[in-house]
Amino acid sequence: MSIKKFRLKKSFILTCAGHFLIYSLILFLLYTGINSFIQIRLNTAFPSIENLLAYEDALKEDSFSRLPSSLSGPCHYIIFGDDGQVIYTTSREISEQISADDISVINSYTCGTYYSIYETSDSLGNARYLIFLNSINEDTGSAEILESCVLDEEYQILYGNLFAPRHYLTEQEFDLLQGVYSKNMNIEKYEYETSGGENRTLVFLSPQINSASYDKIVRNTNWLWLTAIPVVCAIIIIEVFLFTRKIRKSIRPLNQAILSCQQNAAFELDEKNVPIEFLSTVDSFRELMKRLSRTQKEKEEIYQEKQRIVADISHDLKTPLTVIQGYAKAFMENRIPDSQKKRYLTAIYNKSELASELIDSLFEYVRMDHPGYRLDEKNLELSEFIKAFLAEKYSEIENSGFLMDVDIPDVSIPFRADPKLLRRLLENLLGNALKYNPEGTTIYVSLRVKKQTIHLTVADDGVGIPEEIARQVFDPFITGSSARTSGEGTGLGLSIVKRIVSLHGGQIRLAMPPRAPYRTEFQITFPQNHLL
Repeated sequence: MSIKKFRLKKSFILTCAGHFLIYSLILFLLYTGINSFIQIRLNTAFPSIENLLAYEDALKEDSFSRLPSSLSGPCHYIIFGDDGQVIYTTSREISEQISADDISVINSYTCGTYYSIYETSDSLGNARYLIFLNSINEDTGSAEILESCVLDEEYQILYGNLFAPRHYLTEQEFDLLQGVYSKNMNIEKYEYETSGGENRTLVFLSPQINSASYDKIVRNTNWLWLTAIPVVCAIIIIEVFLFTRKIRKSIRPLNQAILSCQQNAAFELDEKNVPIEFLSTVDSFRELMKRLSRTQKEKEEIYQEKQRIVADISHDLKTPLTVIQGYAKAFMENRIPDSQKKRYLTAIYNKSELASELIDSLFEYVRMDHPGYRLDEKNLELSEFIKAFLAEKYSEIENSGFLMDVDIPDVSIPFRADPKLLRRLLENLLGNALKYNPEGTTIYVSLRVKKQTIHLTVADDGVGIPEEIARQVFDPFITGSSARTSGEGTGLGLSIVKRIVSLHGGQIRLAMPPRAPYRTEFQITFPQNHLL
């Protein structure tokens, strides 16, 4: 099998789905990016010691170059060694203000002990500070007081074993106990051991978090969402442009094919360039164009037929009218002997009858061919109707020297039809047989019902119809030939018969060849829906 057969057809639905997925992915990535950026801004706006401890491996290796520089902006940290010397600092100024002696009064991040300070007053109203060193009981999770002391307002130790043997604390040490380095900075420590077994103490200073600073950061980050609106609008505009362009490209072959049809060109379309969802539309349109083409061809044929009919009418009317005109002029000039006057008058009368018959037939043919023509249908008993008609015509047929062979069953055949048109159908078929056959010809009429379909046959064993006429015997103004006796007639008889059959939903055909012993055989069928 050729590889081309495996080619995936274009799909409009898949195209729409693809654009939707791409558009959704872009918006998702935009949302994720902005949200991640906001989270980073919030985290870096209020950094904590946890942000630095994320690089604990670098701390244990004393690889300070691997520590993030982003923390050194709002935060500062100092690393002390076993001997109390500063190993690394992000701020020389702060490292000069905090010494190893201050480490003992700084709250630890992980060791489980912490200081708590409560302000009170004595009986004289002097300020007193209660300081407790607490630890968390791992079993109960409750706080336990390990040591305590009381300070006056000058930070002198009044009593208690905490900080013994010292007698006072400095103001900075008092602030450090509360985890405060300055009014804008918090402080805490983290003790760890390097990979080489040396002890290190990390003193971390971070900005204080308050509602004002937090609200400011939140407002700034919210502006990011507002700035994202133009970006989203731009993405929507671009996506609409691309999607519209894709749709136009998908239907462009179909539009071009339609435009070519408007310019009377053939409907040609490469279906490989059309989305699979439009193929049914293409097939329907192609079928529509075929129907329109057939309709146009039929209209042209009808026009040509009408032109031919007009020409034939002119010719067929001209012949009898010319005879009438010539004979009438001869009468006016008294050029006809008395002995010939009756013959001439008879000829004038016959030609006028022929012209009148031609005009009546033409009027009836045109009237039945009109789209607004309606049948005057009645409920008939078909076998009795045909028998009655043949009984009326029997004397005329016998006097003309013709024979009749009738095969109509004695059964009821209910049928709905226009009785006047049905009578005209039989008259035209019998009249055609009488007009174009010699004396002694047998006319055969048969009626049968097979599988809910009526079969009516009118045949004769006369001279037959030549093959060149048989092909167009139902066309208007097709009259006899050298094979017929007179060659005269309106040429509309069989055309009217065909129209009557068609109005009743039936079909008529000239059997070629006819069944023996007949030379001419017309077979008519009516559908089941005309049976009552």
